[in-house]
Amino acid sequence: MKNKTIYLATLCLTQIFNQNIFAAESLNTTVHNQYQSLRAMGMGNAFTTVADDYTALMYNPAVLAKKKRGEIQFTLAGVGISSNTTKIMKDISDADAGAVGDTAKATAISNVLDQYYGKPLGARVEALEIFWVRPHWGFALIPLDATINMSVNRQLGPALDLNIKLDSTLAYGYAKEITPTISGGILGKVIHRGSVEQAVSALELATNSNVLSKDRLKDGINVDAEIGFLWQPEFKKSVSAAATKPVDEMKIETKPAVTPAPEKPADVTTEAPRDPQSESDSAITAEAAVPASADTTVAEKKEEKPVEPVAETTKSEVVTPLSVSFVTRNIISSEFSKSTLLNKDATVAPSKNPRVIDIGVGYDLTTWGDLKLILTAEAKNLLHPNTTVRKSTHAGFEVDYSPGTWFKTQFRAGVNQMYFTAGATLLLGIVEIDAVTYGEEVGTTTTNVENRVNAVKLGFNF
Repeated sequence: MKNKTIYLATLCLTQIFNQNIFAAESLNTTVHNQYQSLRAMGMGNAFTTVADDYTALMYNPAVLAKKKRGEIQFTLAGVGISSNTTKIMKDISDADAGAVGDTAKATAISNVLDQYYGKPLGARVEALEIFWVRPHWGFALIPLDATINMSVNRQLGPALDLNIKLDSTLAYGYAKEITPTISGGILGKVIHRGSVEQAVSALELATNSNVLSKDRLKDGINVDAEIGFLWQPEFKKSVSAAATKPVDEMKIETKPAVTPAPEKPADVTTEAPRDPQSESDSAITAEAAVPASADTTVAEKKEEKPVEPVAETTKSEVVTPLSVSFVTRNIISSEFSKSTLLNKDATVAPSKNPRVIDIGVGYDLTTWGDLKLILTAEAKNLLHPNTTVRKSTHAGFEVDYSPGTWFKTQFRAGVNQMYFTAGATLLLGIVEIDAVTYGEEVGTTTTNVENRVNAVKLGFNF
């Protein structure tokens, strides 16, 4: 305890000469994705070939060229948080309130930070987002997309490493088919960002225990663009079908009717009295019984020949189960222009978004009526300064049962940065509910630390 008190006193003296020692640069090495769909996270965030819903605008604008119907999506809120995140904020606040004087507060907060050393801390919040997507184009307004990544380090004593981004985004995308198998799209976006990218010491937390204090925010505006491509090669699939030959002409056979031979009259031995009327009737009957000609039939019988079956035939059908995507993000990669919309005292703009590349492959494994199974894999955030093979690895699958536009159920699983993910979507009428659990890498380049996030999202889809 004596050594810790001497250390804190030294920090107090140092603050008089150099205020910036408490605002050291963040050591966080997580890879930030500006927008994340909960559906995508459920299948490992490998989504640039699969994005057949409104999120295609943000994942791969080229997919807009393949959309069959329009969508309007309004999201009330989507919240994902690790269990330790809210707890450390509360513990810091309680330690601050329970001590008197900056030195005592710093000591209490330092003890709290020690308890969370090595534990993952993070959260993601999206709220009030609006998407309007049609075949070939789409528009999005995302007022709040907040990402919080925190960790405890001990480089200069216990400190809370903060990497926080509060984004508001306005985006518009357009896509078209370049060839029958290749689609291309472009997205333009305007981002306003407030960010914290620093390690905050226990002493500074003693003077301002609000971890999310806007006084720490860098404030800026940025304009950028993304370009995406989707290739769906055509394959021929043979389909067999039984067929019958139509009958053009009915074959008819005519057979002469058999005419019975006239009976030989019996010998008359006695002559009966002659009746003139009877003789007249007999003459008429005899005349009718004798055929007019030997070649003429009295009746004709028609017989139809049965239709002869024809052997099975095969026909070719064009299918496109394979999809390959290529997306370049932040192609301008320009610096943020400093603003004061969130922090009127801000003097520094946030760090720029680095240019990155996503390459993905997807395959529609099978389709049974309204049931579909999709497999996908992706190398994501290539060229990012903090990326590794582990952090760029994403893969997953999804089972989709959508008998109509008003009802669908989807179940999915995958790996995100080598950590298990799973999720589900339920659409009833216009109400859409998403739920997901996923892990993300928040460790350094030499150590692996998983941050497990459980998230839910409620929205309305029209």
